[in-house]
Amino acid sequence: MQDRTRPCVFIAGHAADVDRLNLAAAELAAAGYAVAVPDFTPTLDADDLLARVADDLAAVEAAAAVAYLPGAEDTLEVAHAELSGVPVLRLADVLALAVTR
Repeated sequence: MQDRTRPCVFIAGHAADVDRLNLAAAELAAAGYAVAVPDFTPTLDADDLLARVADDLAAVEAAAAVAYLPGAEDTLEVAHAELSGVPVLRLADVLALAVTR
């Protein structure tokens, strides 16, 4: 369940970036953000994959912003955020905001 008392940031990255996603999630949580990340666990079938993608896109829509890892500005989540009017920022910029607020 999402913590509604803190702004939620969805972190966008590629499946190969799972370790970097986890590190970014820890950094953002330490900075006071609620965090959502894509679900890259192995899928059993196409229906499972579609359900996970739908869940990720719903999390993007619910987020205050999407922060993307370096090289992940081309992800589905970033494109969906832009189409949905959710602010998209580089992860480094979100972390810099946390330091200055």
